[in-house]
Amino acid sequence: MSSGGAPLCIEENLVAAPLPDGYWLNNFPFSTTTEKPDLIGYGLGYEGKPASLKLFENPKNTGASGWKVTEIQSLEYPVGMTYADLTGDGYNDIIIIDRYGPSMSNLWDADRDNGGRIQWLRNPGQRSDALPFWTATHIGNSTGMHSITVGHFTRQDVWQVMGFPIIPASNDLTSPAPIILYTPRYDSSMANGPVAWDNQVIFPSQFRLVHDVRLVQHEGYDMVVIAGREGIATLWFDPTGEIWHHAIIGEGLPRDIASGNPYWGSGSVDICKTGSDTAGYIATCEGFHGNIVSVYEKSSEAPNGPESLKSGSFWRRRVIDSYGPLSKEHTGTIHNVASISTGADIEPFGIACMGAPIGIPNNQGVYMYTPTDISAGKFERTKISKESASRLADIASITYYVPNYHTGPDPPNVRINILHDFPPVTAQRLQGEVLIRLPRPSVVPIGMTPSLSMISFAGKRLSLIVIPPNASVRLGSADAFKVIYGSVRMASNGTDIIRRIAPPSKVAETTAVLSSNGMVTATENGAIVLRVEIVHGELQGPFHIMSDVVIANVFPNDTNVESAVRQMSFPFLKVDTLPWASNGLFDDFEFYNMSGFHLYFNDDSMEEICHMQAWTLGVGETSFCEIHYCLSNGAGQGGMRYFPDSYPQTDEAESHIQANELNKAFVEENSTLLVVPSMFEHGPLWMVQDGTEATPKIRPNATVDYPWHAWLSSGFGEFEIPISPPLPESEQAYDVWLAFEFPPSAFQF
Repeated sequence: MSSGGAPLCIEENLVAAPLPDGYWLNNFPFSTTTEKPDLIGYGLGYEGKPASLKLFENPKNTGASGWKVTEIQSLEYPVGMTYADLTGDGYNDIIIIDRYGPSMSNLWDADRDNGGRIQWLRNPGQRSDALPFWTATHIGNSTGMHSITVGHFTRQDVWQVMGFPIIPASNDLTSPAPIILYTPRYDSSMANGPVAWDNQVIFPSQFRLVHDVRLVQHEGYDMVVIAGREGIATLWFDPTGEIWHHAIIGEGLPRDIASGNPYWGSGSVDICKTGSDTAGYIATCEGFHGNIVSVYEKSSEAPNGPESLKSGSFWRRRVIDSYGPLSKEHTGTIHNVASISTGADIEPFGIACMGAPIGIPNNQGVYMYTPTDISAGKFERTKISKESASRLADIASITYYVPNYHTGPDPPNVRINILHDFPPVTAQRLQGEVLIRLPRPSVVPIGMTPSLSMISFAGKRLSLIVIPPNASVRLGSADAFKVIYGSVRMASNGTDIIRRIAPPSKVAETTAVLSSNGMVTATENGAIVLRVEIVHGELQGPFHIMSDVVIANVFPNDTNVESAVRQMSFPFLKVDTLPWASNGLFDDFEFYNMSGFHLYFNDDSMEEICHMQAWTLGVGETSFCEIHYCLSNGAGQGGMRYFPDSYPQTDEAESHIQANELNKAFVEENSTLLVVPSMFEHGPLWMVQDGTEATPKIRPNATVDYPWHAWLSSGFGEFEIPISPPLPESEQAYDVWLAFEFPPSAFQF
């Protein structure tokens, strides 16, 4: 087992949080023709509080900006679910187990408590939170009913439900539990749904502690692979002899009588493809809620596909990983195993770790195991989420949060982890600043937009977005954004507006989203933009005291962001306290600086994109900077003052400027004021080469050739500076802006 390897871009998108609890997550194609599935998620609930069954609507189906959550039923102790179109109307209905009971030691009896109930919920055919709960109809009961699957097992004309109780009665871990097949009966119209269900016990006494089941589609009739105390087993029906068969593929974790561990065998299972073989290898965790990860490798004599699952002689078990000792109750952290569809020739698989025992980070999260040499048992392990996980739905997972059993330190949520084979967005601490590395837009596939939230301050949330060439993103109508690489276009009042990394020289322009639908499209080279999102409910300015400029670290909790970055604070420090201002020139100025961010491409070139930092300046003060993006223009007249390019650049002239640069009359006589309103940015102030729009002139010492320039706040020259004591709150209004320092190579146009 190895960890790490080539870096993956792991993008974690939050679907919903916080949730009251968490247990089950299922992909759910709303209709039989849906290309992008929705999600169904829920917890077990607890005494006096039924679980809320939630439909998470995929925005790719609805056109919404995010996942919409609709409660479609309220159930007591729901466990496993599946789906099928039981009415023939083209919409998938939900088939679900509820009334399981609080725990295996307190199951609700089928006869006495209507326990272990299976129901189907009719899909109303439209997504709407205005609709009543989905109508529930009874299928059957069996105490301890825990897992179900749906398929064509003995008939091809109807969907049949197979139910698997985990144990037959409370605390009974030794007796077999029946496996039951439910077959629907219809009246003259299938549209009415099944009017009754016939049930048949197909395996009365062969299996115990079945915790997970997988449908295996096969020619003619479907098969089922189960994980339980007997290990991994395959079930199938022989239509010729009209008889059910089963085969033990492997016994899983051996029984340890000396330890008294009642859980052996297997706890979860999935079948992974290799090339054209849909049953290339088997992934499993052992035993029930265990700590062992194993795979079953296939012999060279085995047939391809599901036929190989009919004999244990084709398979060999190999332990590939362990998550430490079990608890005193003989349980561990792994709750679920699932294959992951990455498009690779050999499918990887993932495991969901609930986080037991609490406080061991390695035992919590979602891990992906990628085969590098199956025959040698070599897999590469990658952690793709640090969040507690109960169940996987391909790339989605839900927190394991079951009161009175396991409730980790974080509130439950549903999230999607998208895996890409291009370089990820990463963030690491670099002394007092942050180094952020981003993929080039040209290597990001269409449909993917890697992003990174960074900080929230001055009522704005800042995040980076990488947009592939000719791809689009939808921003909020109240948002603004700054291009830091490439260019984008927007449609506004019938006109295509192009926005580059800066406006024209010596011009200030708005950075607002101008398209009516919020769509921003990258041009042929792609783009990287800094999204500036209004945080509703927070002060937007003017800021009369520095404590009003509220700052929050919003770097995400994922594997590509160092924990040291998430622990950083980003205070505004008075400039006269900083080492580079120790000459006394800035003493007592109301002038503040925030630590910056170094942005680079995440490839071998390590090419710099820009350096970004934040500043604030009080009324009547001054500072020296580069290109500015104004978040809040305190009194409305702050902006850049700059001398003409023709102003002499001699030692004598420089000395004269230094002696008079705080003199109102001298500055106004020799410079031009470029006001930069809130949510505006200005273009280049450097000297531009003839025949170009923005290419800077370079001095003999390799520095960019600038005339004198400075950000001057409103009211400059009306006070003797530095202003001491500082202006009272009633008169103060700080300018707040971002400074972007680009390499000269960024402006070769």
